[in-house]
Amino acid sequence: MMHAGWVGVGAALSLPWVVAILWLRLLFPTPMPGRWPLLLGYGYVLGLLVTTLILRLQAALFSALSLDAALQWWPSIVVFGCLILGVLKFQRSGWTVTNSAPRRPPLSVQPAWWQRLLIALLLVLLSIRLLGLALEVWWLPLYPWDAWTTWAVRAQIWAHSQTLVPFVGPETWLAEPSGQSHSILAWRYPPAVSLIAAWPALAFGDWNETVANLPWIGCALALALGLYGQARLWGVSPLTGLLFVWLLLSLPMLGTHVALAGYADLWLATSLGLSFFALMHWTQRGDWRQVLLAILLALGCALIKREGLVWMLLLLAIIPAARLGRGWLLLTPTTAIAAALAIWLAGGIQLSLPMLGQIVLGPDRLQLPGIGTFELQSNGSWEPVIRYLFINNNWHLLPLLVPIAWVAATILLARDMGGPALRAGLLWTTMALFAVYLLFFWTSASQWAERGSSINRILLHLAPALMFWVLTIWYTATADRENGNQPADA
Repeated sequence: MMHAGWVGVGAALSLPWVVAILWLRLLFPTPMPGRWPLLLGYGYVLGLLVTTLILRLQAALFSALSLDAALQWWPSIVVFGCLILGVLKFQRSGWTVTNSAPRRPPLSVQPAWWQRLLIALLLVLLSIRLLGLALEVWWLPLYPWDAWTTWAVRAQIWAHSQTLVPFVGPETWLAEPSGQSHSILAWRYPPAVSLIAAWPALAFGDWNETVANLPWIGCALALALGLYGQARLWGVSPLTGLLFVWLLLSLPMLGTHVALAGYADLWLATSLGLSFFALMHWTQRGDWRQVLLAILLALGCALIKREGLVWMLLLLAIIPAARLGRGWLLLTPTTAIAAALAIWLAGGIQLSLPMLGQIVLGPDRLQLPGIGTFELQSNGSWEPVIRYLFINNNWHLLPLLVPIAWVAATILLARDMGGPALRAGLLWTTMALFAVYLLFFWTSASQWAERGSSINRILLHLAPALMFWVLTIWYTATADRENGNQPADA
């Protein structure tokens, strides 16, 4: 097969990005602060996730992932891109998308000189950070553990074979005489992340670890852009938005998952974070475009990793929380916990759901379809949690910011400040952290915390969402000062 080389890699990574941006441009036609960072960040992630679905459809129809077969899809993508360009051209002649969000008055106050100086400094720091991570991705070979055993091994086999070779359980693989399948321990995990790594390698024409890892640096950039864009749409100043982007990208654990590319956790953190950003906007202003973005990225969580199903379901809690008053906000989680405790004391419950499987909630076992089975036992320890959160310096300021923001949010809620977004964010944060507590203190997964094998990765999933939630609390507490220091656009 002819090698397409780096031109093919550039096309593979940029064309889905551009097409997704053009589609999103239809949803956000009106210039506003943060619009283009939002389009760039969300477009990159959505474009690659949709590409993985196209690859799976292509494999089902053509039984091949070769470059020649992939080209069968490029005319359709280009046609869609041209169609969008035509619609955008027509839009300028009078057609617009109705915006359900309230319009802010134009802002003309320019930042002071010291603010401009700090903005420039933060941009330099962020550029150095991203450049350093990009060089690590470029220079380092594929790092071991999960990248070797799960995500990259599937990508490499698919890139070499030019087809989606099936991965099955060890028993099925041993009993199959044809040798046309492969087996790994995590064979049930969704294929999206492996396809993201395989996609540029397919375009390159051969397996190349640097090429396969390049989407990870793009993922980090997309997360930064998405956070900044949504922060500006929320109403914060450019300086505050960049400050929170720096707080997020400076997290050592997040940087590790970018530099040691090949794991799925960065993609899940980004997809969950972008979904949370958008859903918080919907709760605050009722913008249907944001809830559409939230749904698409929440579905992306399920495409990326099995744990994504849990985070996707927890996102649903934001919807009723945004519509409930303070009394109902306290009553809902209390009722849920009381119901779970009553079921547990009664000996448990078993439900068989069509097309999903069996749900088991008992005194000694928790089983959820598509996620797994956990043995319930109270043997967790705070020692590894404190060590990884504070002593090992994996998370910098985040473990301090979150409890401070939680207390501040409770005080603001008592004063009836912040609106539905405050209630929704507080409920989701509490439920997400409580889910982590249950996982590491009341299930057999407590050994993962003691060994340090997954506690940091689970917390990484929540980090972008928690950082944006802290930003919303900051904005609620300092809204007057924020509103008085915004430039017209950024």
